[in-house]
Amino acid sequence: MSLVEFAAAKALASSAVFLFITVLLIAAAKRTSTCIALFAAQCAVITVQIVALAYLHRSREALVVAAMVLLVKVLAIPYALLQIRKRLNVPAGIIASTTAAQSVFIASALILLAFAVVQPYARAFALDSEMLAAATAVVLTGAFLMVSRKKALMQVIGLLVLENGIFLAALTTTFGMPLVVEMGIFFDLLMCVLLLGVFVFRIRDTFEHVDVSKLRRLRG
Repeated sequence: MSLVEFAAAKALASSAVFLFITVLLIAAAKRTSTCIALFAAQCAVITVQIVALAYLHRSREALVVAAMVLLVKVLAIPYALLQIRKRLNVPAGIIASTTAAQSVFIASALILLAFAVVQPYARAFALDSEMLAAATAVVLTGAFLMVSRKKALMQVIGLLVLENGIFLAALTTTFGMPLVVEMGIFFDLLMCVLLLGVFVFRIRDTFEHVDVSKLRRLRG
């Protein structure tokens, strides 16, 4: 094994740990900008993982996917989210139904649950249990953020984190999807962020806030 192959294998082995760290840090974050930065960091870890897989499997398509993840998820989407947050001109603090400590505890429990759930599946199909558990934990954490965070922008970030987990699960179980499908997904994701940004602005302009929990009062 060459030095580069050894480095690629080590990067794959340690990427799950970094993903777990981003999950816990996102759960503990108290500012929207911090969550956006952590989302970008999570996408950067996934990018490194794809590059390592591309080198080990000698796949040019995977390198194209890694470049798309870098451009769309690490750069374009976080930039768009930061611009949306800046234009909303709302307090940077996160409004949640749980405290930071409770959120970290719940995220830790979700990580343990993910490990317990994926073990039989990983053994049956000879998959990397740590990466599959990381993907499951990211999906569960994204869903938790969407449920527990009250600001619409944080719920968008939760949706993006959840999508990261689905992408990672596809990468772990099937070594990704065809390049054309990946390109379509990235385009749809970018359009989704733009549309959700417009939706958040409409909430702010109509109700003068982005706290979606207050919208429950409109129910008849």
